[in-house]
Amino acid sequence: MRELVLVLPDLFLRGAAPISVVGSSLTSLRFAAPRLLRGGWRGTVARGVGRDDLTLVDEASVIDAALCMDEGIKGLETESDTEIAEVWIATPVHLMAGLKTVHFPTNGVLRLASDEAAELATAFSSTFGDDGLTLRPAAAAGFVLQGMSAPGALTVEPARLIGDSLEIHLPSGPGSAELRALASEIEMWLHGLPLNHRRQMCGKPVISSLWLWGGGRPPRDPVRATAFTSRWSCVVTDDEWARSLARLTGVPVTPLTSSINEILEVIDESDADESVLVIAPLTGMDSNCFDRTFVAPAARALESRRLGSFTVVANERWATVGPRDRYRVWRPFRTVFTAVADGGT
Repeated sequence: MRELVLVLPDLFLRGAAPISVVGSSLTSLRFAAPRLLRGGWRGTVARGVGRDDLTLVDEASVIDAALCMDEGIKGLETESDTEIAEVWIATPVHLMAGLKTVHFPTNGVLRLASDEAAELATAFSSTFGDDGLTLRPAAAAGFVLQGMSAPGALTVEPARLIGDSLEIHLPSGPGSAELRALASEIEMWLHGLPLNHRRQMCGKPVISSLWLWGGGRPPRDPVRATAFTSRWSCVVTDDEWARSLARLTGVPVTPLTSSINEILEVIDESDADESVLVIAPLTGMDSNCFDRTFVAPAARALESRRLGSFTVVANERWATVGPRDRYRVWRPFRTVFTAVADGGT
């Protein structure tokens, strides 16, 4: 395999990198020279599949366009003089109340079963439908919210909330008042939802709210499915934005595997020009498991020359290492975490 790129979409270090005490494979990036990304990991991925035009389009519009394509809706694929409607991502979240603030726990992002998502969307329509608001299930992203206009509102994705107080991440800027007001209404509505009662009885985290994000920057022109030359021959992920992007560009996309080994085994050694992008969240995974399932197999493949280069993308940085890099002994010691935390070489 020519290249393996591993994106950790929910790793946002807020200080010194954690000190790893696990196996030596976590030092496989010790010779890597990290560099800052333009537009975060999503901008890097969009450019990598040839869709530079989508780097400034909000995440919700990309997911919505793929949903429309999958459902056979042609509205986004034909020329139209009508204004493109705003859409937002509505992710189910579980919140914890502290003494003074509301916190976002590590299990705060919820993924509903398909029947639960359909039930919630139907109940939402019954309550908010008269206001022109609808929810469309969108797999791991939660839902796409239609009918809400809040142009210019600044929001953050749920992955950035983990372990933080909710107050510092609330919507800001133009249109934020409308988003905050709707979020408050949704919280009160969810409190008495029968679905939440059943989840509580089963010992599942209740749905505290729908976190509204990823909107406010709709495209000027309709988003179309267009094939471009992609840096990667395959995308492996459960992230709904990345899956939507792949569908819009014709790049093969497969569900996230439990280990990098599974990807390396599928791709025969004769496929020397294969390049694979893996997007894998870290939430809920300890460093030993991360080392064993994602880093160690790639490190072994580098040593055996089955892999040409291994890149980790996280914390708004990109760090790459290849077989020849082990001779650069002047590089400072780094684990995977310190590699993506450092700003220089």
